Amino acid sequence: EINSNVLGPGDLKEAFNLTSFHPDIKWPSSDAVGDFREIHTAFFHRCKDLSLRVLRVMAQSLSLDPDIFLSAHRFIGTDKNSTTLRTLYYPSVKSETAKEGQVRCGEHSDYGSITLLFQGSEGLQVCTRAGEFISAPCIPGTVLVNIADLMQRWTSDQLISVRHRVLLPPVGNSSTRQSLAYFVQPDNEALITCCDGSNKYPPVTGADYLEQRFSETYGRK
Repeated sequence: EINSNVLGPGDLKEAFNLTSFHPDIKWPSSDAVGDFREIHTAFFHRCKDLSLRVLRVMAQSLSLDPDIFLSAHRFIGTDKNSTTLRTLYYPSVKSETAKEGQVRCGEHSDYGSITLLFQGSEGLQVCTRAGEFISAPCIPGTVLVNIADLMQRWTSDQLISVRHRVLLPPVGNSSTRQSLAYFVQPDNEALITCCDGSNKYPPVTGADYLEQRFSETYGRK
């Protein structure tokens, strides 16, 4: 789904994205960030391992070949795949002085296969099938798993991608918020077809689908 807040105030957030480990990637080098590279690299790979385990279990839950999703995610961490680890920081903000319609992250759904979300505080809301937004509790020591748009297409709507958003803190609370999101994408050249054998959605490669979604959201040609 396209971000419905695109014409409103911009999202109040900062982000650092890590997609591949290409040799010429420009890592922060200041002493202030210390072992930033080592920590992010290790965490990226731990997220990769977890996401592959989740994808395998998802296939089994649908009575499919356990490797049906894994075979399309062989190149995570290379330039043949767009899986991204995003470090997110939401700065302090007072709801009572914010612009009209301001949110920390506008309503949207994720593009790819699944998303692993690590959050340290409340604020995330998800939309039910009835169209009502409800708060997603922040449970210590847990990882929230979102079904993303391409997975919904892949499973012929057996698994549903959920729209979600991050609101401003309540009045009287101007605290910051941090989270880590691991957006899992299939390999660029992986051909995604409906896994139930139907033709509900036409085949599409991972790269073509992602480019299509970017074009819809940001007006790219």
